[in-house]
Amino acid sequence: MEFICPMCRKIEKKDIKMEEEHDKVTCPKCKTLLYLPSKSPLGRYVNEWKTHAENIDIFLRPPLYQSDLEPRIFSLYEDCYHTLLIGRYNASIVMMGVLLEAVMKERISLKLGRDFNKSYWACLNLIREKKWMKIDDIYFLENFRKNVRNLYQHSEEAKIVSGGFIRAWPIELEKGKEAESLKEGIEKIREAKIKSILVPTDAPVVRSIVKQERDHDNAIILFNQVYDFLLTSKIRYFKQKEYDESHKKFGTGMRL
Repeated sequence: MEFICPMCRKIEKKDIKMEEEHDKVTCPKCKTLLYLPSKSPLGRYVNEWKTHAENIDIFLRPPLYQSDLEPRIFSLYEDCYHTLLIGRYNASIVMMGVLLEAVMKERISLKLGRDFNKSYWACLNLIREKKWMKIDDIYFLENFRKNVRNLYQHSEEAKIVSGGFIRAWPIELEKGKEAESLKEGIEKIREAKIKSILVPTDAPVVRSIVKQERDHDNAIILFNQVYDFLLTSKIRYFKQKEYDESHKKFGTGMRL
């Protein structure tokens, strides 16, 4: 089945055949992109995942394996790692907060001999009060909660991207002639006939785009920090000796 570019037909009065790949068709002339609901997106996803993984892997710490971490912590670590590899940066950052909460709960369960099913904040307060972690680790967990977890967990988009400006070129779209206005505006931008303006990064019109870029950079940095915290925690708080002492004190009902 042939697909003719609707933009070229409407604006240029030309029939340009669009190129099909998986569930999308693209115009080779104006680059208009359309998706085909009747086709599976899986092939496109696989290509995108592979590209993301290859581009980002070089910036990440080496992968961990099941023998490196306690089972439930390792499972959550993989959630963070794999979502990051496929380019779902927001999801990966959210999962990092879940992972750090699980690390605190594992530490508390060793000390109490039972599960502690309370919030991130409650876990952190108890660990701080009982001095069950070193002060630098407590500071890391507190800073992550304040500057990352709360903002992403509650989707505080404007706060995440606030404090900067982005250069933009305003294009006025004429009602009923949106496509023509857009094409004309792009041409004027290329010809330097439209001056750029500075827009606050938290302005509704741009903040979602800005956030996607910020998430990419932030996720890499945060993942490596969380990774280092995991390995430090394993050495400091999750040695076999810690589990042996907990089993001896509370019985063998403790999870290995």
